[in-house]
Amino acid sequence: MVTPKVSIVTPSFNQARYLPQTLQCIREQDYPDIEHIVVDGGSTDETLGILRGAPGIRWVSERDRGQVDALNKGFKMCSGGILAWLNSDDTMDRNTVSAAVAALQRTGADLVYGDVEIVDEHGKLLRVSCGIPFDFRILLCGINYIGQQSVFFRRELLERAGPLREEFDNAFDCELWLRMAQHGKLVYAPEIRAQIRVHPAAKSVARADVSRANGRRILAEYWGRGGLPAVLRVPPLSWATSGYYRVKRKWLARSGMGCCGG
Repeated sequence: MVTPKVSIVTPSFNQARYLPQTLQCIREQDYPDIEHIVVDGGSTDETLGILRGAPGIRWVSERDRGQVDALNKGFKMCSGGILAWLNSDDTMDRNTVSAAVAALQRTGADLVYGDVEIVDEHGKLLRVSCGIPFDFRILLCGINYIGQQSVFFRRELLERAGPLREEFDNAFDCELWLRMAQHGKLVYAPEIRAQIRVHPAAKSVARADVSRANGRRILAEYWGRGGLPAVLRVPPLSWATSGYYRVKRKWLARSGMGCCGG
């Protein structure tokens, strides 16, 4: 099997409690050619000491405009043909990178994604968020079944789609998937698995209101590209539309097209 270089970017800011586990899970991957770049936003906790002592990584620490700015900066530093990012409080299985590369090569996809285990601050499994075969309309309705921690994509896809957008501080990943879907092939591969950590300081928890506001803006921007009539964006039809696609997502996850329990 051809082993293209995989570049993984980790944006970091004051996550010293979890950062060592993130670094370790990438260091212990069974894939032979990984470039790991950590872009730190000027942490004031023990992060810098951890980075100085970590083998096999490239890192920079300087003030930035937030997570999206750090990711865009990191992707510009990458030399690999396959890209991914893993936040500084998340992890992945030991074979995640090799499974992702194999899936990209097997399917000819431009982006692959799998399933994500949701764990608490101590690493205890809470539930599994299952992916499903790509469906633009389900994603458009704010039902983000693409676990970012499991996503790997070709450099060319990012170049065609463009960089991450800073105005979507919390839902920028969902917007990126919708945009990338217009430039390439997105494929679900259940053998890819990673973990997202839920804790009080996590941005998805602490700033859930921002996520909802971002989601409404993304829906307004992309609705017409999903082939759905504008009237379905207006309550009460919007509630029925969202309900239909939520049911469809669950049916796909439980009918053998995704893992169980999604």
